[in-house]
Amino acid sequence: MSKLQLALTQERTPGMYRFDSRATVEFLRNEADAAGWQLFYLDGAKVRDKKSFLAKAARALNFPAYFGHNWDAFEECVNDLSWAPASGYILLFQAPERLVKNARADWEIAVEILSTAIENWNELGVPFFVLLRGTVPGEFPAL
Repeated sequence: MSKLQLALTQERTPGMYRFDSRATVEFLRNEADAAGWQLFYLDGAKVRDKKSFLAKAARALNFPAYFGHNWDAFEECVNDLSWAPASGYILLFQAPERLVKNARADWEIAVEILSTAIENWNELGVPFFVLLRGTVPGEFPAL
């Protein structure tokens, strides 16, 4: 069992958390799948700005071809996810520090959009967690 179970069993309120775990993405994805959840993996190692973040996010979350690669389109798609039905959602963002360091304003916009998506999904009774693995700003609690 991994720390991911704290999200899958909803022992934690849906939100954005630091995720200090060495578990492989495959292991975590299998845990999520077993619970009927969808785990999306965003590798932020090469994310340096809005453009690269949106491109990686689109691939990670399997956004439809019509995704417009702008903040409005990101907000629309992350609040939809109809192409990936699940009991709950987890976005595992590996290495967010590159975006934080190189494009702080873009990081803050992404956090705002993701935070709103978490609230919107919660209102629908669908848990949505964003787990930040790597060097993460201190304002995020640990899962």
